[in-house]
Amino acid sequence: MKFSAQLIMSHPKHQNPLEYRRLLKLAREYRQKGYNVKLHPSPAELPPALAKCPFDLIAEGKDKVVAVEVRTRENLTLNGAEDLRHMTDLVHQVPGWEFELVVTNPRKKSI
Repeated sequence: MKFSAQLIMSHPKHQNPLEYRRLLKLAREYRQKGYNVKLHPSPAELPPALAKCPFDLIAEGKDKVVAVEVRTRENLTLNGAEDLRHMTDLVHQVPGWEFELVVTNPRKKSI
């Protein structure tokens, strides 16, 4: 399967503060569960089939590796879902790997 250039270009280089806070919280949660966590892994840290995937986090455990993408609802719709489908399809082709999409939203302000 070929990887679209759009996937690479549509991924934000710098996450918004809400996504970044959620990413740090996820990293802490995975570490507490015994996973080895890498934020924004480089292509060299990924299997060749996933080298072009701009994951926010990978969590390596004994029996599996979880590739994580964090998005706000706004960025989910701005970036579209096509890149997420490509990531999911590619991850499912690598034995022992799972894909997790985490959607985070701002807290509603009370009036």
